[in-house]
Amino acid sequence: MAASSEVTVLASSESNDEGTKLLAIFVLGVGSLVCGLIPVYWTKQHSRPTLITLLLCFGAGVLLATALVHMLPEVRLLLPKYAEVIFCAGYFLIYAVEELVHLCPSGGAGASGGGFRCRLFNCCSGESVSLISRSNSISATHTDIEQSTAPPSDPSPDQHASTGTFSLLLALCVHSLLEGLAIGVQNSSAKVLLLLGAVSAHKFVVAFCLGVEVSSHQLQQGGRRQSSMVQIVIFSLGSVCGIAIGMALDGLDDTFNRVVIPVLQAVAGGTLLYVTVSEVLPRERSKRKPGAVVGAWQLLAVIAGFIVMTFLSMVITEQ
Repeated sequence: MAASSEVTVLASSESNDEGTKLLAIFVLGVGSLVCGLIPVYWTKQHSRPTLITLLLCFGAGVLLATALVHMLPEVRLLLPKYAEVIFCAGYFLIYAVEELVHLCPSGGAGASGGGFRCRLFNCCSGESVSLISRSNSISATHTDIEQSTAPPSDPSPDQHASTGTFSLLLALCVHSLLEGLAIGVQNSSAKVLLLLGAVSAHKFVVAFCLGVEVSSHQLQQGGRRQSSMVQIVIFSLGSVCGIAIGMALDGLDDTFNRVVIPVLQAVAGGTLLYVTVSEVLPRERSKRKPGAVVGAWQLLAVIAGFIVMTFLSMVITEQ
């Protein structure tokens, strides 16, 4: 009788754990989707340049704190000797990808392998190279006649923006997947709820900032809203897939927990750092005008985003 009672209690506990994890899937999936889609719909109707650049700078501060305050300390706990090295490797990885895109010809029919790779990248990232922006950049140094005869040698700035957006989405998806995996492998409802609250506290903020970034990029390119929506949906599915994978795996190998996950986390953190300091902030700072106070407001927005994310990360660490 005692053994039968213990089995019943154990089965009931496992059922409660699965129910709690399903709740976590719903909360993280729907919450991230809603928070990410709010700026997508909002910026299409209210395209105020100053307000949008301040939101993007706020998002840059959030991403900077996510990489340095939230992700790096977690990696250092399991890989104390190599955390910073792997983190920088993620930074240089996206740096290398950026340079490869820069070397890739933007050309048309005459380009062979390079042109195909560029078109393939633009297709995968859901972006297109703006012909209007390309012609404007060429007209700064050439005459109208030279524009029609000489092919452009450098990729459009819009192509570099596509690289940054794609890298940002990839890094955040990897981070969300690993966070979801951490929730999915928990063996008690209390631990699942604790992690759910901790992850939700910053994931919804990051989802909003990602929505501002992708919608702003689409607005500048004249793209359709569907592309931004697809990127937000992909980000929202990161934690959902991670929890589902964790539930499917009865027990993860210790090497996987202590090596593979921290390495992926560090690479994702380095990617976020590169996108923030080499893509988002330089792009927004270039919008400043002499004598204007927009630069000061941008600085305050970055600091505000950094403080908000740092506070959330500290609260999570204390829990």
